[in-house]
Amino acid sequence: MSLNGNRAKGLGRGRSSPPFLSSGVTLTELVLIMILVAILSLFILPRLFDLTDFGAHGYFDSLDAALGYARKEAITSECPVQVSLASGGYALAQASQCTNGSYSIPVVNAATGHPYATTLPSGVAQSTNPATSSIVFDATGSTPATETVTVSGVDFQECSPCTPEPGL
Repeated sequence: MSLNGNRAKGLGRGRSSPPFLSSGVTLTELVLIMILVAILSLFILPRLFDLTDFGAHGYFDSLDAALGYARKEAITSECPVQVSLASGGYALAQASQCTNGSYSIPVVNAATGHPYATTLPSGVAQSTNPATSSIVFDATGSTPATETVTVSGVDFQECSPCTPEPGL
């Protein structure tokens, strides 16, 4: 095959590959990508890194798990369990004589071995409706009234009467 035949196919001197296999990004494509990244960083990233929302959702999930744990603890121990909701967080406690009297025995978190209590992250607030300082689960896992706990805009409604989950 002659040198002229290779030039006709685009493989002559000065070319290392056919034109359709060349790689790279044009300047126009690069500028468009940079503009898109700038737009995303201005509008999307600040919403992803708001620590108050992150703390509120984390605390809400923790409170939701604590309420479920309190219900199950009341059912298995056949003693009432109180979830105290204070301005600084929550704590779980059982009645000292398995009655509705003083809730002085802290419920121990089985995962950590410490009392089941958590403090509110900074910038996060909680409130209850109706205004109360505690939710009490009786030996059947029921509460005497419906409570709605709001954590910085995230609502959780406690049922009344609560029915035990199947299998418990």
